[in-house]
Amino acid sequence: MRLRYALSQLSRPDARRAFGRTWLGVCAAGALVSVLAFGSRHAFFIVLLWLVGVFAPVRIGVEALHTRGPQMRRDLQRRLAQREARYTTPEHVTLMVESLFAREVRLPRLALPDLGGKVIEAAVSLSDRALRRGTGPSGVQRAAQDCGSLLDQWVGIIAAGEAARDAGSPAIPAAAGPAGLAVAGNGATSPALWDPDASVQDQWVTLRAVAGLAALTKTLIAVYEDSAGHSLQGAKALRALSDAAMDYTDQIGLRLDGPAWEDVQGVSREALAHELVGRLAETWTSFCAAPPPAPRRLKAFVETLQE
Repeated sequence: MRLRYALSQLSRPDARRAFGRTWLGVCAAGALVSVLAFGSRHAFFIVLLWLVGVFAPVRIGVEALHTRGPQMRRDLQRRLAQREARYTTPEHVTLMVESLFAREVRLPRLALPDLGGKVIEAAVSLSDRALRRGTGPSGVQRAAQDCGSLLDQWVGIIAAGEAARDAGSPAIPAAAGPAGLAVAGNGATSPALWDPDASVQDQWVTLRAVAGLAALTKTLIAVYEDSAGHSLQGAKALRALSDAAMDYTDQIGLRLDGPAWEDVQGVSREALAHELVGRLAETWTSFCAAPPPAPRRLKAFVETLQE
């Protein structure tokens, strides 16, 4: 499975580019060694042999995985889903998270193309730590519930800020949000969660992070239920909250007409500490806004979530 998994990874353009650079370096080194061994008189033919006979066929084969790779990955996911031990290796965790994300999540229109990959990467990191190196499904449960609590408070603060702006009230002061949370400023550049008077571009950064957090919550719920073999308590409400939050990010970000935000019934209102909410929002927004890969920013979010 590991070989097929590695080959399926080459369906991604960035993976094929990285392999191409590495393979070119290997072939160049091989050609240089051959020239030193056989003499410079045969340099042209040696380089031609390495280029046409070694580099080109492998490179063409790798490019063919652009279409074959996704099918290989789906085959691996179907086979893995039939096993009882589905989270025993990092590759298994990644395949299962990708499969559950595809089944559970439909990102809003405001999301950038790389947001889905970042959500999967975060879910893989949290699930791998819990299922292979931590407390098992209960660790995934805690992460899902904490993400849901953060999402609930974050969307509530955005809704409060938008309601104040629409009513013509002054910007909400830093300690006037729900549960005393800071709401002034923009989560893209500070620990604060929302600024109704920020530029549209700055607000999009925060709204995309909220959409990504909603997708992460749904994905972690699915991972917990699949690994534990039973439903998560309150999962229906958390899924409804996540879907409503993703719709709301489109409504606010794209200035669409729609109803005011209403709290989702059944969601546990166990508020996270306001200082922790600020750091979680800051680290998550920083990760979502960064060009991939961003391992250090992801690590900062994961470590903050697990405090």
